[in-house]
Amino acid sequence: MFGKTNHRGNVRGMLGLPDRRRLLAAAAAYRRDLGYQIGLIGFCQFTNVLRLAHYAPDVHPRYFGRLLLLIATSVASSPLRLWECLRFGRRIARTEIALAPVFIVGHWRSGTTHLHNLMSQDPGFGTFSMYQALVPNCTLVGGVWLKALLARLVPLKRPMDEMVWPMDAPQEEEIGLAKIMPYSFYARALFPRKEQFLFAKHILLQGASPAVSAAFRRHYRRLLQVATLHAQGRRLLLKNPVNTARICQLLELFPDAKFIHIHRSPYEVFASTRHLNRRILPLTTLQRSDDGNATESILSLYTAMMRQYLDERSAIPRGNLVEVRYDDLERDPLGELRRIYTALAVPQLEEAALRMAAYVEGQGSYRKNRLDLSADHKRQIEERWAFAFRAFGYASTSSDDSV
Repeated sequence: MFGKTNHRGNVRGMLGLPDRRRLLAAAAAYRRDLGYQIGLIGFCQFTNVLRLAHYAPDVHPRYFGRLLLLIATSVASSPLRLWECLRFGRRIARTEIALAPVFIVGHWRSGTTHLHNLMSQDPGFGTFSMYQALVPNCTLVGGVWLKALLARLVPLKRPMDEMVWPMDAPQEEEIGLAKIMPYSFYARALFPRKEQFLFAKHILLQGASPAVSAAFRRHYRRLLQVATLHAQGRRLLLKNPVNTARICQLLELFPDAKFIHIHRSPYEVFASTRHLNRRILPLTTLQRSDDGNATESILSLYTAMMRQYLDERSAIPRGNLVEVRYDDLERDPLGELRRIYTALAVPQLEEAALRMAAYVEGQGSYRKNRLDLSADHKRQIEERWAFAFRAFGYASTSSDDSV
């Protein structure tokens, strides 16, 4: 049971080699998961933590340590947020978002990240970065040292698909919003059992007071003002799946905003979203999982989001919306980008084309997850999402002509 002694008399250890490897692997996994937790749920604004306190009875005892991490990083970052408010508050408030943003929308796992990464190769765009998402409201004072610290703590690859997400990579604003206001859908990262309620009230605004929408507009504008400062005034290119169901709210903020909606086969969206939830939620939740409701949750949220989008897309001014099929983007990325730029009258694609082509070539070694669906899941998708098959022109594998 003890380790062997080599010819120099050094003891290799009390554990055998397989045991040591398992311990080292477990330690590495623990450090990795802790890094994800620090990034995804750490550094919340303390006032936001207090405003989420009414969910405290839902916290399971096994996650008290995770809750302590959330509170500790919140308290630790409070002086930075105060410093940024005192030092940059007036400058942020005076910052104009002169050019209406370009919003990339679409359900999770529909290709929004791929399109965002592609278009962000255009130096004419500014983006909301990973760094800004992880520590909102203290990025201007955090500067070099805080970004470097986070780069050491947070793993370089996304937990659900191994795509690289360095600190300067474009990221979705909803992660940052969830850390500074209680009305973000991404509070579901902590309380996944509340996700139907959170989406209905805070995104669809069902039964919500006007204060919810007003708070969203106020916090979102400030977040984008800071992003504009980081981008030195360039037009913002933003990607946020939750915004798919916020078209009219976004138009209240930016009446001339431009939108790119990317969609994908409902079968692939379901399978990939299920995989996403299985990888992300165990890292962030403060509640026990409800695996029995996972399928229903995906089906219901997709239905609510996509019906809202289909109802609201007509409010977008003519010439400010283009819809993209993920398969077309994957098959001919530069051709689809040329179509997008032309449709939205966005200038200077040719200046960015070489960078975009280099990015596409660099993705050649990336391999997507292979995910399978049961016959029962396919049947439910076809029945519940028949409206999406019709709206976006996807064929069903079923022989049922009603889909």
